[in-house]
Amino acid sequence: MNCKKLPRKEAENNRKELLHVRCFMKVLCVALLALSVSVVGGIGTAVANQDPMDYKGTIRVGGQTVNESVILAWMAKLLLDEYTGLDVKINTEFAASSVLHQAMAEGELDVYPSWTGTQLMGILRYEGPKLSREETFRMVKEGFEKNFNMTWSKPIGFNNTYVMAVRHETAEKYDLHKASDLKGIAEKMKLAGDENFDTRPDAYPGWSKTYGIKFKEVLPMQYAMMYKAIANKEVDVIAAYSTDSRIAKLNLTLLEDDKGFFPDYSAAYVIDMKTLEKYPAILPILEKLSGKIDEKTMSTLNGRYDNGEEPEDIAKGFLEGIGLVD
Repeated sequence: MNCKKLPRKEAENNRKELLHVRCFMKVLCVALLALSVSVVGGIGTAVANQDPMDYKGTIRVGGQTVNESVILAWMAKLLLDEYTGLDVKINTEFAASSVLHQAMAEGELDVYPSWTGTQLMGILRYEGPKLSREETFRMVKEGFEKNFNMTWSKPIGFNNTYVMAVRHETAEKYDLHKASDLKGIAEKMKLAGDENFDTRPDAYPGWSKTYGIKFKEVLPMQYAMMYKAIANKEVDVIAAYSTDSRIAKLNLTLLEDDKGFFPDYSAAYVIDMKTLEKYPAILPILEKLSGKIDEKTMSTLNGRYDNGEEPEDIAKGFLEGIGLVD
């Protein structure tokens, strides 16, 4: 190929023109980028600054068929009714936390109450060392955001953990004070737990391995049935929820988790992040409840539900009492 060399002056002029063109293109790109950011930022600001009472659309709240989950689902509905213009639907007929999670993953739910330890072990399959309350919350929040495009509200305040419970006479007969005291006698006893207590890693399988204790029989059943079973002496031990009012009603003795097996089960709301992008005020509205309910209070509310009160009335009465709804 025959290349002709340009005179020095002409080559220098071409170089300067090329530099001017490049400079112009850089300035143009910066200007377009700034305009793009300004427009997108303006839209984002407009959405963030929108009055929640002007929100239009439907939001779906779910809950399990467990006293506590039903009450917390109703609190979420009432808060969203009070502070947004959304049409809030509620369904508290879900059988388990895993079913709620699946429903949200499939776009059927926008909000549901859950417990940090439940989802850390059941959904995220965590099998590491025991975590603090703060570490547990951080892991489920980050894990859900990264893997499922879901996030968590700040915890509501109470820790509803599992606790082994026995009848008072059983505790006296065998001098039971802590879970380790079951060693040597559990082999002759029946244990009842909720529907999947016999299979979940944060439940019997992990507990049995940690304590080196195996029961004669482990019976999964509907949660309410556990209390009937232990009251009727059909089982010897139950894996109760620490906020359940029936513990006191039946005069059950709680055995200390002396090996610290059970993780933290702080209650909070799980929220679909696509929904949150459309209605960003949902999170701070639900977090009006954060830190407002302790174990004793939740136990009292659960007791009212167990005594036949309507969950909507229980939820509304509590929210009115702390000034969150009129």
